[in-house]
Formats: sequence, C-alpha cells, structure tokens
Amino acid sequence: MRAQKGKGIVCTPDSRATEAGQAVLRAGGTAIDAMLAAGAVLSVVCPHMCGIGGDSLWLVSDGNKVDTLMGLGQAGQRLPEGGRIAERGPASAATTAGALRGWSLAQDWSRQRWGSTMTLPDLLETAIALARDGYDVSDNLAFWTEQRKGLIRDLPGLQTLCQDNQGQWLTKGARTRQPQLAATLSHIARNGVDDFYDGELATALAEGFRKFGNGLTREDLVRTQAWHSKPISVRYRSGTLYNFPPPSQGLYTLSALNALNHVDLRAFQNHGSDYFHYLIEAIKAQLVQRNHQLCDPAKGTLDVPRLLGHGRSAIDFASIDPDIAVPWTEAGQPADTVWLAATDGEGRTACLMQSLFHDFGSGCMIGDTGVLWLNRAGGFNPDPTHPNAWAPGKRPAFTLNPSAYLADDGRQFYFGTQGGDGQPQTQMVLATQLIDFHQSVQQAVTAPRFLQGRSFFGSSEALKLERNIAPAVADELVRRGHDIEWIPELSPFCGLAGAISVDSSGNLEAMHDPRGDGTALAG
Repeated sequence: MRAQKGKGIVCTPDSRATEAGQAVLRAGGTAIDAMLAAGAVLSVVCPHMCGIGGDSLWLVSDGNKVDTLMGLGQAGQRLPEGGRIAERGPASAATTAGALRGWSLAQDWSRQRWGSTMTLPDLLETAIALARDGYDVSDNLAFWTEQRKGLIRDLPGLQTLCQDNQGQWLTKGARTRQPQLAATLSHIARNGVDDFYDGELATALAEGFRKFGNGLTREDLVRTQAWHSKPISVRYRSGTLYNFPPPSQGLYTLSALNALNHVDLRAFQNHGSDYFHYLIEAIKAQLVQRNHQLCDPAKGTLDVPRLLGHGRSAIDFASIDPDIAVPWTEAGQPADTVWLAATDGEGRTACLMQSLFHDFGSGCMIGDTGVLWLNRAGGFNPDPTHPNAWAPGKRPAFTLNPSAYLADDGRQFYFGTQGGDGQPQTQMVLATQLIDFHQSVQQAVTAPRFLQGRSFFGSSEALKLERNIAPAVADELVRRGHDIEWIPELSPFCGLAGAISVDSSGNLEAMHDPRGDGTALAG
C-alpha cells in the first residue's frame, strides 16, 4: 500500500484493527491515536496474541528523533502458591500487566507533544462495540484454537474465548462476543486507565488473583508503571538503527547487525548461501549471549554501550567462520505478540507491540472482568543464580523489540514482527533487504526467511528455511554444517512482520505480512 506525502497509512495484523486506525487518522487523530484504537481492537479480535492483561511497547518518531515508551509489568512481592512459576495456569500469571500503563503514557505523548484532542472513549469505541456486539473469528484465531485444544481443555478460562455456548469449537467465520471484556473496556473509557491499577477494576482483579493464588496483589498493580526511555542505537551503513533497551532483546538484534557492518552484504548474491550464512551465524552468537546476560537493567550489570561499541562488533564479526556453521545447542522459546504501526499526515510514526508472552498467555481469565492475563513470568530463568532469575518487583527479560532506521538521506523504515526468538532473525532479513539491497517494502516483507531454533508445537531446533530459498543455496548451507528443515513458503513460523517506509520526499509505503491476516490502508 502506498500513500503520498500528507496522507496517513496504517498497518496491522487484522483488517478490523487497520480500519479502526485509519478511521482515527481521517478524524484528525495522530499516529499514536490510530495505534491506540487499533491496539484496542486487536485486544478483542486477537485475544490469543494480545490484550489489556498483557504488556505494550511503543516506538514513536517525528521523522528526526526516535523515542521508546515501555509499558511492562513486574513481578509481585511474593511467588505464587507453591513457591514456583509455571509456564501456564495460575502460577504463570505472576507479573502485572503493563499494557494499559503504556497506552496511557502514549496518549499523554499524543496530547502534549503532538497536539491530539481525541479522548479515550473516542479511541475505545470500536473495540467496545466489537466485544459487545460480536465479531467473526479470523483465520489466525481459528488456527491457534485448533493447535491449542489440549491447552484450552486444561484451562477452562479459555473456553469462553474458543467455544460457543454449546461447547462447540469456534471455527473461521463463527460469530463470538466478549461481554465481560466489553464492560471492562467501557469502564476504562469512563473512568480512565488508572482504575485498572488503583480503582474498582483493580479491586476486582485483586480478588481474582487471591482466588488463583498467583502471588499478585492490588498493591502490585499500584506499583506498575510505564516510562519513557531513550532508545539504544548503532550506526548501520549510512544511517542509524534504533531499538529498545533491556530488558528487551533489542540489544542483540542491533549487535548482530552491528557485526555485519564489517562485511559488504551487497557483494553477495541476494538470498544466496553467503547472505544467509552470515545473517544466521551473526544472530546465533547474539542469542547465546542473550540467554546468558539479558535481565532487568535495574537489577543487573549489562554494559550496553560496550556491547554496542565498534570493538565488540569487530570481535563478534571475527567469530563468524565464513565456511563453517557453529553448532546450535541453545533451547529456543517461542513467544507471541502483534506488531502494528501508523504514520499520520504530519509525518509522525507510532509503532506498537502488544503481547501476552505465549499464545493465550497464562490461560487465566481474572475474575469476571473478561481480562486474559499474561504469562510473562515464564520469561524468568529458573536458575536462582542467573541474572534473569525471579525477584520481587523485577521485570523478566522479554522478546519484544521493534526497530526504526533513519537514513542520512532522509529515508525512514519502521519494522517489527511476532515470533519470540524469531523476532531478531526476521528483523535482520527486513533490515538488510530494505537498507543493503534497497528493496521495496513489499519485496522485503515477502523475502524468503529462516528460523534458527524451535518454532511452535514441539518442533526441532533445526535451521528452518522457507521453500522459496533455492535448493542449491540450502545444499551449500548443509555443506557448511547447518542442520536444515524445510517449511512452507511464506510460513507463519517465520513471524508475522510488517513495515512502513517513508522516502526522502515524505511518500509512504506499508505492508503487513501475507503469512497472516494483516492489511495496510492509506488515505
């Protein structure tokens, strides 16, 4: 989708969210306003991927400066009953939800810095109507419901999302409603986001926590905050690449690309064996470091400037053998989220990521609020000596890390993806296609991808290649020691990505991934 300078564009993983965002732009809202409306819709129609019981990250830019807004929850003051965190169920719902704090901070930014006059009821109207009056189940929700039937049976709270009143599984196109969530969103629209953390809703949530025994309290909700943070960045080619600071894995996305500053990728055949080998080896090294280092910066000692410095990037590049793949022995951890973005008529861009951590989060609906809680606590390392071990009030390491690139010649790129460990891998493909090979957004988003490590549903840790990678390229990667596994062309296992580009004249191009249900709209 293309738009001329002075027009807006919206890009999300669901057409209903895209339409809601575009309606806000047409009504005079900012890019942030559009993302608030779209993010609220996704919280209803994509309940398996995101919601107000999850976290949110915002990347905002006026075209000259990039800022990051962090809406992340934290561990409670005590562990769940039994003294341990689980992957699913009540004992996984052990961090607070920061999504709405992030929304509130972003709305303040939109009003105070970008001059918005839109109200929270304006922005939540479409989401409330969908939850109250009903919506059609998407391909994506039907797919994940089919894959997770066992989980849904074990966690009764999910059955209201995935089955009808007769207990039949919801399939694509089936009509469903979320009346409790509609009431909660309406309450927030009337009373403000703070009520979720320190009002009637907070009291209702705390009672749900007590019944679940997940260790959280009303006081933990009160302590939840969102904050403005300076992004981390590296020089990449003729521009600056931005991402989120720890506890995001954005540090390692930047480090992998920083290592590639030491090689001219354009000297390689695009989508050839050398191209893929260097990208794969660069990110493998960074994922290993991430698994040993990444933690809440308030509780750890990560030296981010050193890790992003030229000396470190030279060391990282020197560790890549051009002919031999390093064996992959790390255990991957899939996770799910949504990436969406908008650019308004003033040339301002907002990118939003919302997440429950794993698909369907903890699987726990909290009280009668209709709020599905995240299982972000599963991101803590079970080793009590690890930097990312649980501690009261601590934030776990997380995978959300959308990127922005501001080129010296005035071009701008904004991109991100769903996919846990796959997020930095897909972002490397997007970045190199857009920046190194000067591909269009459509070409970059549809370019063949790889995934090193486990995807979903118990798959192997092998290097997964999409089928549109040439067989001769795969044969050469095998010769270099890569253990490959084929997956379909345009496979959702390689993430659901999106991108917006702004050229030096202010013209826009956007696309969301054909690997999913995403759309882009201009006007």
